[in-house]
Amino acid sequence: MKLPSRTFLTGFLACLFGAMQQASAEPIQVKARFVREDGSALAGMNVRMVIGSEKDPRAPQAGKTLTTDASGRVTYTVDAPIKERKVQTGSAFFRSASQLIEVGIELELLGRRALYWVELDLVKAGPLMGQAAYVAGSSGRFDQMLKFNNKTHSWAFPDDPNGMQLTGTGAQVLQHDMKKNAATGVWEIELQLEKQKWEQR
Repeated sequence: MKLPSRTFLTGFLACLFGAMQQASAEPIQVKARFVREDGSALAGMNVRMVIGSEKDPRAPQAGKTLTTDASGRVTYTVDAPIKERKVQTGSAFFRSASQLIEVGIELELLGRRALYWVELDLVKAGPLMGQAAYVAGSSGRFDQMLKFNNKTHSWAFPDDPNGMQLTGTGAQVLQHDMKKNAATGVWEIELQLEKQKWEQR
């Protein structure tokens, strides 16, 4: 039977490059706890959470808004694709294969909202973590990173770089863990974040 040329070409390219296949969604569960600088729980705080491989994750309506319980905890569960990439883990000439999950956490930031973007790379040696903070741009999407001033070692809003100088981004990850549960197939992420007190420069 002769195949239509378009069907044949599509199948050929998919086999050759793998570009036609989309990663299937997998169950992801994020358990996060929010504390003050003295370690006490931040109860009753609204937190929006989103996974980076969900649809338009930087949009203000993406993910789900949750409220922390008496212990400062929330749990967010969703099915989303797992990304893969290569990351530097030691030598500048060596890059390790990684399975990547990005977690977006929206919190209040001096009367504005900020999206704290946590990148978790699972490599052979264990999970690695990186963090950045974004505010909304003119489109409403959280795509404007807070600016760091190397001279003053302070942070500023990207739309007002010469204005208020901040000693931090407002929140930081204290603890992180990431693993895939072999029994259930669920990707399990645990985070503890500290909401910082503000010192203005």
